[in-house]
Amino acid sequence: KLPNETKVGSLTAISITLLILGFNFLKGKNVFSKKATMYVTFKQVKGLNIGDAIKINGLRVGSVEGMEPLNADMSAVAVSYHLVKDVNIPSDSYGTIDFPPLGATAIVITLGKEKTLLQDGDTLKGIESIGMIEDLKQTLTPTIDNINKTLASLDVAVKNISNTFNEDAQANI
Repeated sequence: KLPNETKVGSLTAISITLLILGFNFLKGKNVFSKKATMYVTFKQVKGLNIGDAIKINGLRVGSVEGMEPLNADMSAVAVSYHLVKDVNIPSDSYGTIDFPPLGATAIVITLGKEKTLLQDGDTLKGIESIGMIEDLKQTLTPTIDNINKTLASLDVAVKNISNTFNEDAQANI
């Protein structure tokens, strides 16, 4: 027969262990499997969080593990990530941050064509991608400019037409 103090102590140790494992699971870390750690650098991380997905061809292959400034000037941010699947990533691949309007932010890795593969601890090049709002602005700006030019010429045409009528007709218009 075990004393009550031993039961309480063992229950406390088990509870603390489960709490730590559960907390790490919620942060996106897998404690039991340790895969390759790699890095990608970006000028801005734009809403990327620890635990966000790393995707290749739409498939989740890893998760963001941490983010640190690359230097004291904060000119870039190094994002570390763990791969949970065995994936061959060519050395000329690059990563972009994908932020869909209703989904979770993720890093999308576009595979290159090189024969040499990235190893544990290697760094990918990060390419800045524009968001949906910026893309929409770039698309709509020429259209808005054309509409403004059309309205200005329509205004001139209406003034010219109204000048051709006599004063009574202009008052009625």
